[in-house]
Amino acid sequence: MGGTVCIRRLKRADYSEMVDLIRRTWYADAPGDQEVGHDMQCRNIAWRLAAIDAQDCLSRATYAAVAERDGHVIGMILGSNPKRTTRMQLLRHRLRQLRLGLPMLASRAGRNGLCEQLALLCTDRMLARDAGKDYPAEIALFLVAPEARGLGVGGQLFDRMLDRFRTSGIREYFLFTDTSCNYGFYEYKGLRRVASRSLPSEHGEALECFLYEGNVDN
Repeated sequence: MGGTVCIRRLKRADYSEMVDLIRRTWYADAPGDQEVGHDMQCRNIAWRLAAIDAQDCLSRATYAAVAERDGHVIGMILGSNPKRTTRMQLLRHRLRQLRLGLPMLASRAGRNGLCEQLALLCTDRMLARDAGKDYPAEIALFLVAPEARGLGVGGQLFDRMLDRFRTSGIREYFLFTDTSCNYGFYEYKGLRRVASRSLPSEHGEALECFLYEGNVDN
């Protein structure tokens, strides 16, 4: 991979790459039923789960940036200022989530995927309650393509978001993460873990989920 990395605002045209990047990061191993068309079903479930996840993040995002290289999105970050989100924004994306999720109810694997996604969402809500405070901003989504890790892309995106918070008068923020992510990056950036919960899994070890808080002046 060559070329210069460009950090720019997220555009509508980036949506398909956004979903694919989420899929490759968290849903590449989405299960399917053991039946004819198993592989195709797995891909469909993984894509729908990633698209639902994307809509959830977009429903509260007020600023979004991507890292582009050679015409492809290789990383992205979405930030949320709750005071600037609207009910119409939330409703629009919730309806899209509903349309994406309804076809998944027809299969056991689809239902299982939705249940796992809902369990993680509930865990995040419990973490927010455990933190015991309201934050003025959130980093709703942050990820870098596997092939771009180690190139400084994550640092550039994260610093861009902190600059955005700073110019908006925001000093404190939070984010959710878990052991499927490189959460050590946040500690390197000076964030502090303030809440943690364990989410049991039927596929192996429990997923450890965290809430980190940070200050833009750290």
